[in-house]
Amino acid sequence: MTFNVDSNIAILVIVWLIVQVLKPTKINNHLLPLIAVIVGATVAVGLSMYTKDTKLVQDIVLGVWAGFASTGLNETATKSIASIIEGFANGFGKTEDKTTE
Repeated sequence: MTFNVDSNIAILVIVWLIVQVLKPTKINNHLLPLIAVIVGATVAVGLSMYTKDTKLVQDIVLGVWAGFASTGLNETATKSIASIIEGFANGFGKTEDKTTE
């Protein structure tokens, strides 16, 4: 049985949750993307063994992709929310009058 969309989303969410749990620990945040890739591959292999899937290499690639995707989704969401909040605080592009004396 090959992974379907539901499996892909499940792996992505599981990896994202594990990385979020590890974030406040003493682990260096620069290592979190690498950890996400390793966890993604591990979860995909575990799911592959559970479903008795024979396409192990494809599943590992999917797990690595899920690790990268979970990291990218987190960074994108964090930066987008931060820029929206900053936009509200600054009046969304409101320019200041700069006069020279």
